[in-house]
Amino acid sequence: KQWYQRRVAITAGEFKRLLTTFRDKDDKVIYNLNALLPTASFSDKVDAATNCQKFKTELLDLHQQREQMINSCLEFQQNKLASASNETKRPIQRVIRSLKQEASVEKIVKERSNAFFQTKCNPYMNFNASL
Repeated sequence: KQWYQRRVAITAGEFKRLLTTFRDKDDKVIYNLNALLPTASFSDKVDAATNCQKFKTELLDLHQQREQMINSCLEFQQNKLASASNETKRPIQRVIRSLKQEASVEKIVKERSNAFFQTKCNPYMNFNASL
């Protein structure tokens, strides 16, 4: 089981730090793909298709982990809200709004990574390379 399935209750600060750590690879997708893929002079020395496939697998796993983390936290907070008293609802609602915003940011991060991945990997793969 992943950490977010074992430990549901984390602080907002822990959540942000984990999300930042998980998004690090997406933030460096351009650098990582440039490092993995050959220039014209080295194209015969590097298996670009294999590198692209491996990178795709790693990135898809990270996307899935982040999505599950956000959804698990959102579900936990929504359940908490359902049983909360009127006095404690407002802070929980703020957390839910924040988690929904993170889900929107996650969608943008994925789209950006996918666009660059397609640009860099389509020339080396036998199929439409998308995440």
